[in-house]
Amino acid sequence: MPMMPDIVARLAVIRESECIGCMKCIQACPVDAIIGTSKFMHTVMTSICIGCGLCVPPCPVDCIDMIDLPESAKKSQDQSKKRFENKNKRLEKERVKERASYLQSKQSKLKNKTMDERKAEIAEIIQRALKRAREGACEPCDK
Repeated sequence: MPMMPDIVARLAVIRESECIGCMKCIQACPVDAIIGTSKFMHTVMTSICIGCGLCVPPCPVDCIDMIDLPESAKKSQDQSKKRFENKNKRLEKERVKERASYLQSKQSKLKNKTMDERKAEIAEIIQRALKRAREGACEPCDK
């Protein structure tokens, strides 16, 4: 999502003295710009933060402030947003490619089998299921 010219670029800042280390901000951050561990204070990596503000609402102690970004840091924020968008595009392409490959392999397996081979395979699967059902049945049920 390109940044609108009338929107002020912002950056998340955690007041570390108030942070209880609940991890909720880390889970909410879409670009993994917040680092820290459970029960310890967290901090925002300013070079990665895109200023979306998604970390603010889940914070139970309200220790996250959104500050106006200095002009020098806006370029870095734009680069982070581009990296995020490019990553999502790349991941989507990979998912589509993997799905197509999966469907193609399934389809090629079906094309290579004759109808008799498919019927035999289905019959074999049914026989295995019946065998498992018989083996798993309790003794009183067999009588």
